[in-house]
Amino acid sequence: METKQKAKVMRKVRRRCGFNEEWIVNPVGISGGLALWWSDVLTVNILFSSSNIIHTSVISETLSTPSYITFIYGPTDEGDRMLCWQKVRRISNNIRDPWMCIGDFNDILSQQEKSGGLPRPRGRF
Repeated sequence: METKQKAKVMRKVRRRCGFNEEWIVNPVGISGGLALWWSDVLTVNILFSSSNIIHTSVISETLSTPSYITFIYGPTDEGDRMLCWQKVRRISNNIRDPWMCIGDFNDILSQQEKSGGLPRPRGRF
């Protein structure tokens, strides 16, 4: 989730929510910031982290192989969004096991999702 809060505040919220593990990316100014919380029934290894992406390897007793989960908060700026997608593509080049991307991509899949303004070029979906 985008937090807009420093780690100290997010730690208090995490404890109140009952999670015992965390990874926090502090915001820049009053925007951004990411928090990922989990319980200790999982082993979560942070493989890459930036202002928009937390890429993890997750191990649990119920999974036969490690699984990868990439948490994404997509930039609202078009140029920054393209850079974020490039990072996700680079991550994908090293994935051979199950992988899930989840989050708020701040992007659309088709023209039907767009309301107002000029049509988006097809190559940008």
